[in-house]
Amino acid sequence: MFELTDNPLNFSTDTLERRMPDSQTEPSNPSDAASADGGVRFVTKKTGLTSAEIWEYDAATNRTSRDVVAETLQALAAPDDFPPIEAAIVAGDRVALAVDPNVPDVDAVIEGVLRMLRSTPAEQIEIVVWDEATEQTLQRIRAAAGEHAVIPHQSDIRESLCYLAADVDAEPIYLNRALVDADFVLPIVAIRPSNLSQRRDLTGVFPSLSDSATRTRFADKISSGVASSPAMKSGNTIAEEVPWLLGVQLILGVTANSDGAAGEIHAGTLEAFAKRITPTLRRPDPVPPPAALVVAALDGDAQQQTWENVARAAEAALAYALPDATIVIWSSLDQPPEGALLAIDQDDEEPPATTQHGDDSETLPPRDRFSELARTLKRVTEQHRLMLHSNLPREVVEPLGLGVIESPHELANLSRHFQSCGVLRAASFAGGH
Repeated sequence: MFELTDNPLNFSTDTLERRMPDSQTEPSNPSDAASADGGVRFVTKKTGLTSAEIWEYDAATNRTSRDVVAETLQALAAPDDFPPIEAAIVAGDRVALAVDPNVPDVDAVIEGVLRMLRSTPAEQIEIVVWDEATEQTLQRIRAAAGEHAVIPHQSDIRESLCYLAADVDAEPIYLNRALVDADFVLPIVAIRPSNLSQRRDLTGVFPSLSDSATRTRFADKISSGVASSPAMKSGNTIAEEVPWLLGVQLILGVTANSDGAAGEIHAGTLEAFAKRITPTLRRPDPVPPPAALVVAALDGDAQQQTWENVARAAEAALAYALPDATIVIWSSLDQPPEGALLAIDQDDEEPPATTQHGDDSETLPPRDRFSELARTLKRVTEQHRLMLHSNLPREVVEPLGLGVIESPHELANLSRHFQSCGVLRAASFAGGH
């Protein structure tokens, strides 16, 4: 179930291997090992870690997809507990793809989906992308989309949203207009197991493709610990209810391996995905056990090297950390912090300003994408020492209240102070959200 290093004191190099094209050889200097896609590949046996016990936690899959396009086509042709997608779309249907930009090999996945959809009588296909997509990822998606519209989600632009329903507090929930107007919505999402145990939306639609006010309210529920409590007459949480209200019938899910690459590709209903995910959930008394030092690496391409994924990795690491453990996030993040991230140490949060889009009923708070991330990182730092390896200068990171690891050598030196070290690779996929 886990890998215990044979002899951590006899590692031959002090390097971390970054992802690189197959045609390149591994550089001897780890600082030269950045891949062409700006991503990371963390190789535990080459880190020089010197804790007495070192282990690597299992990824959700050990498989690597050899042909992402072909496996996407195969998944949609034979979904779990659902007919082939060709049978679900009729002439004149508007189809909307709700895309998590963190899906490994997302452009190849979209290429496969569009090949399948072009064999249906769908009249229109639109691609709606979460707002955390980097410009590089959007370019890849647009290249795969061809003539089909690609719509980056804007949660604070009223005209781009459409009313879906009211929540239990009678507050309106708006979603991206393209999704509400569509006859068939296909979420394309990276599988994160904790979304099931935390009773979140497995489709990724909520809250990522909702309005800014709804996202703020949901962040409040997470902070107060009630997001996983039943909140609707059906007994669902609000996150579980939204895909049913939207009428989502089918999901395409991609499970990442430890390199952050596409491992398994499946299509199926919500219930079918719940059955697939359940065996991968971390159980009590796990093997291997929690560690005093947890290294959570953002294995994958440049899209994984974002503040959103730093926050996901930090939260995922909580399940693997002993009380008072130190957590190190290993990334190649190069985006300077903004907004609420600059005030992680502050106890009070100012209420967001509002922006007018029409009359008073259409007022939405401006979207601060860093607000939810700051809350997550603050929760982690209240429990653990949190350190970050990135491409940002030390003087940019330290004022956030985060420790800094600048090199593999510093990580190796840090590990000497801990009896146990657990490595969580592809950590942005190991938790939830």
